[in-house]
Amino acid sequence: MTDTTSTEALFPEFGPVTAAQWAAKIQQDLKGANPQNLHWQSYEGIDVAPFYTQKDLPREAAFFPAPGQYPYLRTAKQDRNAWVNLQPVRATGKGREAVDKAVDALTRGADGIHFIMLNGFDFDCDYLIQEIDLSKVPVAYTVSTEAANFLHHLTTGLHRKKISLDSLRGFLKCSPIMSSESYKQLDMEHALHLLEQTLDAPNFYALTINGSHFSNKGATLVQEVAITLAIAVCYTNGLSCEIMPVERIFQNMQFHLAAGTNYFFEIAKFRAVRLLWAKVVEAYGAPPEAAGALRIHASTSRWHQTTLDPHTNLLRHTTEMMSAVIGGVDSVEVEPFDSTFREENAFSERIARNIPILLKEEAYLDQAIDPAAGSYYLEYLTKEIAEKAWALFQDIEGRGGFIPASNSGYIHDLIKETSSQKFKAIANGSEVLVGTNKYPNANEQHDFDPEQLIQSKQFDNTRAAYSYEVMRLATELHYRKKNRRPHALVIHMGNALQEHIHASFAREFFTCSGFTTQVEKFDTVSAALAAVKEMDVQVIVMAAPDKQFHDFAETFAKGMRSQHQPGPALILADNPMHLKDELRAHGFDEFLFQGCDTAEIISRIQERLGT
Repeated sequence: MTDTTSTEALFPEFGPVTAAQWAAKIQQDLKGANPQNLHWQSYEGIDVAPFYTQKDLPREAAFFPAPGQYPYLRTAKQDRNAWVNLQPVRATGKGREAVDKAVDALTRGADGIHFIMLNGFDFDCDYLIQEIDLSKVPVAYTVSTEAANFLHHLTTGLHRKKISLDSLRGFLKCSPIMSSESYKQLDMEHALHLLEQTLDAPNFYALTINGSHFSNKGATLVQEVAITLAIAVCYTNGLSCEIMPVERIFQNMQFHLAAGTNYFFEIAKFRAVRLLWAKVVEAYGAPPEAAGALRIHASTSRWHQTTLDPHTNLLRHTTEMMSAVIGGVDSVEVEPFDSTFREENAFSERIARNIPILLKEEAYLDQAIDPAAGSYYLEYLTKEIAEKAWALFQDIEGRGGFIPASNSGYIHDLIKETSSQKFKAIANGSEVLVGTNKYPNANEQHDFDPEQLIQSKQFDNTRAAYSYEVMRLATELHYRKKNRRPHALVIHMGNALQEHIHASFAREFFTCSGFTTQVEKFDTVSAALAAVKEMDVQVIVMAAPDKQFHDFAETFAKGMRSQHQPGPALILADNPMHLKDELRAHGFDEFLFQGCDTAEIISRIQERLGT
């Protein structure tokens, strides 16, 4: 039997490898290419190297506690990495159908239920208590309005049934952020009322800080963590009083964070947030164990969810949940893969429910606490995220805290700038959404009405894929009305052997947008104009090598407009910089190139398609 406490190397014949040896091997394998090209920088401003060694480990002792020990970077868990698999169930009116659905879900693998309701006043808590044993089943509630009334009905119903609040497990998430666009106000009086009602329920968390709201709008991991901490501090300052000391507030505090697709970064994020929360608790002079009471709930990312090729969401959700549970969260929630365009249905809900079950029953991720421990890369990322999130948190506090920073527009502008960068990266293909801006499924069939979906208020337009989805759905509408797909012709002009880089981007862009895409090469403008005259196309993209650009662009545009009025959309696959106004005057509608903003191009093409 192997001695698990031995410090001897398992394979002593393999000696240690130095950083210099790694670098030499990489240089050899690259065959002369610059190794610096393997370095990249994340949206968070974190520099990522191609490899890490022991020298990259953090030096501070705070980064290496044992599981269950302060500052709880590796969670407060001590025996196993248990998590609760919650199934979201939307409730309307009295919610009896939702309760019946929840009862069924609990027999099919769900550990608990997360009821999501608009109005908590109407919900029939007595029926819930009758059908589900709340002393044994963890149940969470998201209530948009009347959360305090809902909680009052729930606690009084339990009292009538002589069920002790001591046995109640779960959490409440209301809507303290009054406006989803400006999020400028926190309701302290309402939050205090919620906490007072649950003083006798140590395992029920009445104060949930919704950091996922910001992540799902496009915020970076660092921004999500920093803003979450700022809101938590804002509540703590606003609620602290004689009947609600800070340690009591901390015992009722939960963070709801999103799990995104940046796998290793997300693992590090969940570890970093616990480390930073311990620093906050310490700053308030609360007992160190109060930091260990923090509960983290993780849900799959709305930002990364796509409508096109929706089964790719299953892969996204699986890796998202892996990062969450390896990061040590306390509960998870998987959104159905088709929720952006389809009503709730048993099949997709079953698949969503089964993802965390597979990670537990087949991957055994519940058997090891902090399995990421010791990874040079992950320890480095944890330190980087923690340091950058703490710096941003201090910046927000320096502006007066969350509310003043929100009222000034600082937080809104911060997230808007980040989301714009991400949208641009998706538009130019440097960030890949499989099935959306890369590798589209040409045979995909839509079993929904594209026009109805685009116009629906429920169709989330803040997601990363939205612009591409609108373009593709507009193409689908054109196909259904005309019984043929719109045609994009990419004209590559000149005698360069290699296809123009912007032409390649244009071809991929329109292919991903659902167009029938054709590439033709011509040596002269007259030959191109003669060929185009006989074609039925909706979009023409012209590309030419830099040296021949001026020889072709103006002549081709003028020739096109003389033989087609108004004709197809005419796009130049290049960034002419200061010549844009001049080229528009000659007849070009837009300019498509890597790094451009595709929103205006999409809008113009939609107009021409009549959608």
